[in-house]
Amino acid sequence: MRFNHDVVAFKYRWSLLFRENGPMKACFPIIVVFLTALLVPYALVYGQSHTEYTIRIASDGSAVWTVTQTGTGIQVSNDTIAEFQQKIALLLESAMNATNRDMVANTTSITITPSGSYVVVEYEFYWANFGKTEDAGITIGDVFQSSDFFLQLYGDGEVSVTYPSEYVVETALPVPYEQTAFPQTLRWLGTLNFNKGQPSIVLRKSSSTLMGFLEQNVPFIIGGVITIGGLSAGLYVLRERKRKNEAERKRQPGAFLLMENDEDKIVKMLRSSGGSMYQSAIASQCRFSKAKTSQLLASMENRGLISRYKKGRDKIVSVAEPSKRERQ
Repeated sequence: MRFNHDVVAFKYRWSLLFRENGPMKACFPIIVVFLTALLVPYALVYGQSHTEYTIRIASDGSAVWTVTQTGTGIQVSNDTIAEFQQKIALLLESAMNATNRDMVANTTSITITPSGSYVVVEYEFYWANFGKTEDAGITIGDVFQSSDFFLQLYGDGEVSVTYPSEYVVETALPVPYEQTAFPQTLRWLGTLNFNKGQPSIVLRKSSSTLMGFLEQNVPFIIGGVITIGGLSAGLYVLRERKRKNEAERKRQPGAFLLMENDEDKIVKMLRSSGGSMYQSAIASQCRFSKAKTSQLLASMENRGLISRYKKGRDKIVSVAEPSKRERQ
């Protein structure tokens, strides 16, 4: 069993909010009241300390532990590093006795961030052989068989376990308060409800990366399918509505005539009437004056589009035969 201390970082932060002279000086009483109201809840929550345990599991069963203490009642001294290393030594010995497995732990860093009486202390250490690896699975939990496991560290606190993306959760006890997919994490709000040997987690390697992703993200995939389906249905409805509007517009009387010039109107009218009509009928149906009708037909006759001959007081207008039009 070996311990290495690599980094102890102290971070001090200071903010100068007011200057001796300036417009903000007059607002000082108001800002003090506002900040007091804002900070009271944090003082209540972290009056003593708040602890979080983050365990990042690797494929070989090892784990990187990060223990974070936050609050105003945390005591930090020159012996903090030695005390932490002693805790890990005793914890490791207890875990090896409970599991009959050889283990190694190395302290990697301790970061202390004080700000007045408010302190954040973050301990990080590497724990080899933390979980049991067999076949295509990782079993975590036997190390927690040692009595008062978390009391040997810093007592009750939130627990988060992050595991590799190629694994899926087979069992997890007690049932996690939260399970997230990015990153793949199980979270519990505290350790007081843990029984001996808990948390207990069995991870199995997915048959394929794709299958593992699908198994782990069923709720997200279902939500995505529903969203895409809704968008597709909306686009389909809009497209059908546009198509129906186009069809309805085309069915309206005179819809085509509105887009055509006068000569095209006359030609189509003649064809729909069997190829010939009285000139007066053309003027009536097109709502042209007699003069305009006569001028249009004369122009079309000159270009070989139609032919006319007199019948009584009126004229018969006929569509020109293709051969005649080609000769023109």
